[in-house]
Amino acid sequence: MHEHQRFDDEAATWDEAPGHEERQVAVAQAIERAVTLSPRMRALEVGGGTGRLSILLSDRVGSVVVTDPSAGMVQVAQERIEAADLGDRLRAVRADLTTDPLDGAYDVAWSSMALHHVHDLDGLLRSVAKLLVTGGRLAIADLDEDPDGAFHAEKVDFDGHHGFDRQRLAEQLVHAGFEEVSFVDATTILKGDREFGVFLCTATKAD
Repeated sequence: MHEHQRFDDEAATWDEAPGHEERQVAVAQAIERAVTLSPRMRALEVGGGTGRLSILLSDRVGSVVVTDPSAGMVQVAQERIEAADLGDRLRAVRADLTTDPLDGAYDVAWSSMALHHVHDLDGLLRSVAKLLVTGGRLAIADLDEDPDGAFHAEKVDFDGHHGFDRQRLAEQLVHAGFEEVSFVDATTILKGDREFGVFLCTATKAD
């Protein structure tokens, strides 16, 4: 099964999975601590799924465009946005930012647990850099390196990244047009009897 299909199928119940809400709250709080947000900012979410992270951060910025390659996720995200009475400032768009053009210029872009599904990571980072204004901020939460693939062990068709080496990701960000790359520990995810670290990486779009 293609991953987009799996996400389409699981979209309606995605947020009910154990730990999902706590993780998104922890990531939202980490972003608020690491990035100065303001009501004038236009925000972009990359691989936003059901839009939960952007809804949590919606009071901190002026507007958000939530993007995701999965039509099912985008549909659920738009429903959640309308239910939260945020339709005047938030919208969900089906887009794979690696390949799909997107209009607009953004002051901040954020992402939670999406990058490890992206095959062409360098291409995605370049695309996001182009969508950010000079000095715009990027905030990415994802898994620390998981060399034995334990986190996705039960997903037999998983073909993404088994977490990220922080130094290697920092080099990729610089290569894509970012500077001032830094990392903090955001939260942990308990799976079985193991805890997996989740970092928050922030960077600034270079001149």
